[in-house]
Amino acid sequence: MPDDVAPRATSVTENDKALANHVRRGVTNFRNENPAEFQEMVGEFDGRRANLAVLGFGRINVRVGGGDVVIEPGLGPDEMMHGAIYLEAAQAIASGRLTPLQAYFRGDVIVRAPAGDLHNGYGFFVRFSELAFASERLRGQLDELRDEFL
Repeated sequence: MPDDVAPRATSVTENDKALANHVRRGVTNFRNENPAEFQEMVGEFDGRRANLAVLGFGRINVRVGGGDVVIEPGLGPDEMMHGAIYLEAAQAIASGRLTPLQAYFRGDVIVRAPAGDLHNGYGFFVRFSELAFASERLRGQLDELRDEFL
């Protein structure tokens, strides 16, 4: 079946770019403050690619490889994992009113990935979200993101 929709590279929006910039900054801050945990996570997901979206807001493409994470605005062409979250659920998680697992079971977080990657990803998320929330820099950045977009 031919793909007759607009090429993904041409469908990048300003919101996609803003979301990618915020996520890049967050990843850089996390890496600088938690280098061992960052390398553990990058090693676990080496070679993986994902398209992620905040529904109604923006989309990013994430690639892990070579000991680092690359984040680009918009969608990649042949990703192996996909994830999306409703804007309201992102706001509730960011403010501590909802856990990611609660959001997942409510259907507000949608993830398609190989089962092993899904379980590993959730485990890393739970472990490292406490590190992120304990970081003054990352909490400040989350507040900026929430004020600006959420």
